[in-house]
Amino acid sequence: MRRGLMRWDEGELPLGVFEQRMQRLRTAMRTAGLDALVLYTNLVRPSGVHYLTGFTPYWSEGLLLVGRDGPPVFATALSKRVAEWIRSVSPVGDIVNTPQPGTVLGQRIAADPSVRRVGVLELDAFPAGSYEEMSAAAPGREFVDATALFAELRRKTDAAERRLLARADAIAVAALQEVDAADAADAGAVAGAVEKRARLEGAEEAYIAVAPDLATERRMIRTAPSLALKDMFALRVSVAYKGNWVRRTRTFARDGGARQDLSRAEKWFASLIASLPAETALAEQIEAEVQQLPGARLVSFMAEGAIGSYPLQVIAASNAPPSRRLGDFLVLTVELVIDGRPWLGAAPALVGNASLT
Repeated sequence: MRRGLMRWDEGELPLGVFEQRMQRLRTAMRTAGLDALVLYTNLVRPSGVHYLTGFTPYWSEGLLLVGRDGPPVFATALSKRVAEWIRSVSPVGDIVNTPQPGTVLGQRIAADPSVRRVGVLELDAFPAGSYEEMSAAAPGREFVDATALFAELRRKTDAAERRLLARADAIAVAALQEVDAADAADAGAVAGAVEKRARLEGAEEAYIAVAPDLATERRMIRTAPSLALKDMFALRVSVAYKGNWVRRTRTFARDGGARQDLSRAEKWFASLIASLPAETALAEQIEAEVQQLPGARLVSFMAEGAIGSYPLQVIAASNAPPSRRLGDFLVLTVELVIDGRPWLGAAPALVGNASLT
């Protein structure tokens, strides 16, 4: 269950933004020969439905049906007593409270004879029970995967989304400023201070992870209160603001010489983030930039984007060929060794433009 406050602010997300997004989606649907689109949402997969409606669930799950025209329909197993709250945070479409969301949407599909071909976001990961309900209630309809269609739609951010991403990033940056490498000793206490700052700054959600001893282990873990921080450690902050997620990672050191190397890596990374060109091979770009950092060697990289139902999904990585085209927004995570010292960094970027910050 989420813990942060969620509300819709028309000043940040005007109704016109949702109308433009829906129009772009419907144009793509017509081009693909789709008469309707169904999207699933739950606690960990909220992004697709949020992008179109502004709704993010605290708990439970739901299905969104988008037709070629008219308001979308959101069907949820949540009781009617929370319908007013859903409406307060989701100003778009009709809300149906039902124990069988799949059946209700299937009946809506079946009631319209013009709907023959229905796209489903992430069909392979769609809940089996909901799919069986929906397909049983709409016999004769063709259900096809629409993941690529939606990902293509999400390749381009609008001005409202970029403003919210910038706000989320400012929260993550402020939260990491709570870390003082000289005094930090207990991972749990440090993570608690970082999360507290993020939530006081307005984060809807914040996940903090730590690599407590980079000399022995570089994987990030959720912290335990008694976990000691060693001479070099790293923290990762994943933050949501109004349904928009970013990630920041910083590496910290107590030794002065190590801090100088980390400072060089941070300046290099900031320059890389600010200068990622559009439509280029990301791996080659990063490798070329690493060559400009004396004493550095690239260990790995990963790029994530908001392209489906998950807040951030891998779209490129050093250990795999690119599976999707880059959009104009991504979160880049890089691992280096610089003068023999490990360094981890992550930050959001607008590809082909200046950084969000």
